[in-house]
Amino acid sequence: MPSPRGPWPGRESVPRAPELRKEKYVEARLNQGMITVLDPADIPPSALQLAKNCVTRFDKTSRRPGSIALTPEPPNDDPVLAYAAIKKRDGTPYTIRMTPASVHVITGGVWVEQVGTLTGAITDRFNTAVVLNEFVFSNNGADEIQTIDFTLATFDQLGNAPKYRYLCGFYNRVVGAALADSDEVEIGWSGDGVITEWNPLVDESAGKGPLVESPADLSDFITGIFSWTNVMLVLREKSVWVATKQPIPQYPFAFRSVIPGIGCDCPASAINGGDALIWFDLRTSEVYAYSPGGAFEAIGSSIKRNLVASVDSPERVFSSYNPIHREYTLYAPQASSKIIPAWTYNRQNKAWCYNEFYDVTCANDIEIGSGGRTIDQLVGTIDELEGTINDLSSLAVTSTIRVYGYGDGNGGIEDVNASKDAPHTDHEGGYEYNTELESKVFTEPEDDLYIAEVRIEYQAQVGGTFTLEYSRVGGAGLNPWKNAKVINPTILGVPRLLRFKRVIKARRFAFRLVSTGGLFDILSYEIHVYRAGESTK
Repeated sequence: MPSPRGPWPGRESVPRAPELRKEKYVEARLNQGMITVLDPADIPPSALQLAKNCVTRFDKTSRRPGSIALTPEPPNDDPVLAYAAIKKRDGTPYTIRMTPASVHVITGGVWVEQVGTLTGAITDRFNTAVVLNEFVFSNNGADEIQTIDFTLATFDQLGNAPKYRYLCGFYNRVVGAALADSDEVEIGWSGDGVITEWNPLVDESAGKGPLVESPADLSDFITGIFSWTNVMLVLREKSVWVATKQPIPQYPFAFRSVIPGIGCDCPASAINGGDALIWFDLRTSEVYAYSPGGAFEAIGSSIKRNLVASVDSPERVFSSYNPIHREYTLYAPQASSKIIPAWTYNRQNKAWCYNEFYDVTCANDIEIGSGGRTIDQLVGTIDELEGTINDLSSLAVTSTIRVYGYGDGNGGIEDVNASKDAPHTDHEGGYEYNTELESKVFTEPEDDLYIAEVRIEYQAQVGGTFTLEYSRVGGAGLNPWKNAKVINPTILGVPRLLRFKRVIKARRFAFRLVSTGGLFDILSYEIHVYRAGESTK
């Protein structure tokens, strides 16, 4: 007999026990990253509404690794616009730090200033290349193309090179593109094997010329130039061109348009991804990947709405490429905030994730090395030294690694065991980032869901709590999430199962994992539901 007070609260939302039939509703691995252009109920079970501060690698989704402080201590507090590296023919490696007004090189365990003058601004990003054992760079045409003399610790104009915005090395020449504030469609090249000579009256193998086939090309400005073994690609605002070598000293390259109507208006977003050039074009709201002589892909369609909304200005955007994990990352600095949105695409999984960094001004994957000590850095007299000459300087060791530069002059090195980012003037103990993994929305078109259990297979690498939350409304609305379970892993490196059992009636069910510490992998998940069957009465 029903209670005169009515059913228990919430009891009317649960089928009677004889009618319950528990079954597996969905099982999936989280390996397709983040999709935002579809309704959250329409994305695949292996994708997420939000994949924040994580990476999708090796068939799983993980909290992204943090970073530790780069040593030695920074020489100044200028924003770092690039880290670069060169390994000379004699085997000596050099690590280079570049800001709008200075260049430093690690020598003997300290940053040594290279004497020279730069007049660029924070938006004048660097292009670098190693050509014929020389390190050359441009700073968006603010100054002439420069080269570093590591022996004298100086940098200066590369011979009589002009103020080209972009450069690359192709065969045994330096090739420049877009003469700053003068002829933005010009291509110029140094002499054949003589990279310091750019005057064709002195060396007929040097030269220059406009990249023009029709009058419309005059307003199609060049935004980048990149080289591979036997081909160059030239990015323009509304087209992409390819160049091949030809046996004519005065005209060493043959150019032709390969992709009309699509180009790049965010120059620093373009980067050589090994087998493809990858870039972002705000005009068409898309990220593209193009392999010379091969396929042309639009790879940003799944997150393009959110990506475009995060771009403050095309000239602020920059990118990085991790060749080990084949990941392209687009950074979109904001004028009003030091929180830098960053979108990472894993080319193996074809999956996007969203990340946030604090005041990052550059990210480069380089081989860090040191040129050793100089005589001037030795302490005392020669008679006071002990050991051999070889003992005076440690061996040069290099390793490829992701290096971050910050707006306060500090640097960071990505570390797979770090669960927060490197120290910053504003975060002396390191920047703690928040990770959120928000599932797709599970719904039934004709009935409510009766959630019985959520199972999540995870593997913790570094200890730190994370919280499981759920939503009856798909994560939308004001305060839609309810705490389900807090996990504090004590067993590391071994797959574990998180199980949350509760009868939850929902029209649009979703779950998420939230964490501000630790490192963990999410391998797979299952959702079990109760199905209402025929009554036994």
